[in-house]
Amino acid sequence: MADVRVQAEGITGLTIRWASGSVNVSCAEGTEDPAPGIELVETAPRPLAESQRMRWRVVGGTLEVDFGSWPACFLLGRKDLEVRIPRAHASAFDRVSIEGSSGSYQVRDIGCGSMKLKLASGEIGVDRVAARELQVDVASGRVSAVGRFDESVRVHTASGEAWVLCDGACPKAIDADIASGSVRVGIPASSGFAARVTKASGTFESGFPLERVGGAYRHGDGSAHVSARLASGTF
Repeated sequence: MADVRVQAEGITGLTIRWASGSVNVSCAEGTEDPAPGIELVETAPRPLAESQRMRWRVVGGTLEVDFGSWPACFLLGRKDLEVRIPRAHASAFDRVSIEGSSGSYQVRDIGCGSMKLKLASGEIGVDRVAARELQVDVASGRVSAVGRFDESVRVHTASGEAWVLCDGACPKAIDADIASGSVRVGIPASSGFAARVTKASGTFESGFPLERVGGAYRHGDGSAHVSARLASGTF
């Protein structure tokens, strides 16, 4: 086990790159520490050599956490990471980025300007978050995100599945680029949008009644802009 505490003051960004295992990012409950820190707790099935431990650094206000040297960890197979953020700092990030090669990733109770989720395989689950901009990139596996995304939601899938539930407000822009797989976006019932969809193959479905206006589908006042490009799959 490795346990690190990084001073939270001045940290405006969080980037996590992990190869195998699980990652859990959440708020730490109240602390009496006058200068609370961000805790990084790494665990593994057996003791880690120095070469097998995670790497971390702070660059330009961004805390970067990396799985470490994959060759050194190859026989280890997997290891897990917990990131505990003081509640007073959990909504102070300009950007949060999670990049996973495989495994399971959970992010809860975080606020930021932009959130990027990138997954090669495995699963990412995001809940009770707030970000002006959400970007999702799925090669394979499944990403689900529940939160408030006021400005934009952008999703790209090579294969796999992405599910985004926009809580409280419809983003001003929703954009999907689907090679294969499926993308589902849930928005409030009161939303109005105009959707432009181009597809070589695949399916576009809507739970809202739509009217055709020019080359777009329209619901309500048409204020939100939705665009999708499908080679195959479902939007």
